[in-house]
Amino acid sequence: MYSSVTDICTEDELDAMLLHIESHAPQSRSPHWTPGWRGESEVALLDAIFSARAPYGGPSSGVRAVVQRWRSHRGDNRLDDLTTLAELTTSPDLLVEILSNRQLVPGNSRTKGAAAAVAARTLISVGLSRSSDFVQHTEHQFEAFCAIPGLGETTWECMLMHLGVRTDKATEHLNSFVADALEPLHQNLSVGIAEDRASVILATTADALGTELASLEHAIWRYQHKLRRPKKRHSEATLRPTG
Repeated sequence: MYSSVTDICTEDELDAMLLHIESHAPQSRSPHWTPGWRGESEVALLDAIFSARAPYGGPSSGVRAVVQRWRSHRGDNRLDDLTTLAELTTSPDLLVEILSNRQLVPGNSRTKGAAAAVAARTLISVGLSRSSDFVQHTEHQFEAFCAIPGLGETTWECMLMHLGVRTDKATEHLNSFVADALEPLHQNLSVGIAEDRASVILATTADALGTELASLEHAIWRYQHKLRRPKKRHSEATLRPTG
């Protein structure tokens, strides 16, 4: 696995990263350049559910409009207690009305609002009610969440990304993007790139772009997830696995 010097990012590497970003997930065209919702478990959950198979929208539309409606309803500056969402499990239509969104989850088993309430109740039942609880999440908690009809691993990963928690799979996506960007410079990157090396390069790139590292990582994660899955289904021999 490529490592080289781990505490620097060369000028050529930075240029390669900037070019790769501009080619595939540019700030000017991607709606996913947002830092997420660290410290706000309620909002992270809503974002993850309502962005599934739907346009993300702009600052005042789509997912962020849903978030703003919930924030207005709650009237709190920091939305980090899943209890209020969970309490609406018995009144899913009320949550749909609050969020003014009737989209259905994948599989069309229920509205996304209803799924959010069920997810909040489920997360609380396995010991996850605030953002700090997710840092040391377990396989049992992950499985409980993924057992909810209409939700799954991608929604879980997205929620954790917004909370600033990086799973092994999310890290693989980020490292793979860096490896793809640097491959023209380092032919041995076919075997991957070390995590600490990728972290340095990502941090340097975010600084050069004048953006938060979390925003860069979110945009990359979205790109990797949406791009790579279709390619894997077509069994393209040239595509390296990303997790």
